[in-house]
Amino acid sequence: MQDSFTSDETDLRLVHALQAAPRATWQEVGRSLGIDPVTAARRWQGLADAGLARVTAYPEVRSWAKEHCNAFIEVDIEPTARPHAVEVLSRLPQIVSISVISSGRDLFLTVLTPDLASLSHVVLHRLHGLPGLRRTRTHTVTTVYGEGNRWRLGALEPRQLPAGRATGGGAVWKPHHREVLRALDDGRSPAAEIAARTGRSASTVRRWLGEMVDGRLLSLRCEVAQPITGRPIAATFWARVPPDELDRTGAALTGLPEVRLCAAVTGADNLVMTLWLRSLGDIQRFEAELARRLPALTLTDRAVTLRAVKRMGCLLDDAGRITDVVPVDPWAVHEM
Repeated sequence: MQDSFTSDETDLRLVHALQAAPRATWQEVGRSLGIDPVTAARRWQGLADAGLARVTAYPEVRSWAKEHCNAFIEVDIEPTARPHAVEVLSRLPQIVSISVISSGRDLFLTVLTPDLASLSHVVLHRLHGLPGLRRTRTHTVTTVYGEGNRWRLGALEPRQLPAGRATGGGAVWKPHHREVLRALDDGRSPAAEIAARTGRSASTVRRWLGEMVDGRLLSLRCEVAQPITGRPIAATFWARVPPDELDRTGAALTGLPEVRLCAAVTGADNLVMTLWLRSLGDIQRFEAELARRLPALTLTDRAVTLRAVKRMGCLLDDAGRITDVVPVDPWAVHEM
């Protein structure tokens, strides 16, 4: 990893372009930025080598929540046991994100599994077997209103963005789709590389990948190291919203630039949101804005992220840089 690498405005514009179109060609990206394709590719490689950006792949969580199982799990664990727990959990491919957080919780996990029985296996056999575990609290997701693949840096104007791929919906996960997902440790991997890993032809992989994107099975997300975004503070808010106001409130929250994730969950606190903020003081400002905009919403708790360990399969160091990837695989629970 290149410790001396520093990003500039062109790099941020490059990341924004790939947030809009993660598998765009370098010709398309260069045209959007007004630079030549070779320069675009070289700059991206510099960002990737420094651990500042990467395209990651995972099931599209909004559609996944409708047919499968998403959950947030709070883990309380003895302080001396936390490093071991983080090391073990970070390598599990169905635990897609892990944060060390404040406010009376130790770890905050995001989990994707095919069904409730698989989630129960993760909780009862993997988590409850951790040394030093005190307790867990599991919140299953009922609706995802917005998540990180829609979050943007804001470095480009809409007219400058490369065209994204139109998507439909209604597709169903099949075994060959799972093969492609397991081989996508890099969301920009060429079809020929994926084919070499799966033993399929490049044309077949290309067709399957198109099915996954077009059918909204797969999310491709340009992940970026938080410190270079200008929003170095991550926080999680829990809230209560009357059931008849939940959809309207969730939709309104996803339009706010601070909100990375917003989801309805089971439990008395029926809404969870994750924020990226410019400063700790922004927490109070954002609370005041919520009270003004959304009077039906009652905030019940807040927690600041002390360290992000894993984000949608990307393993992060203490500085928030990407050091490795554990490809997301919700079905891996059956192979434990």
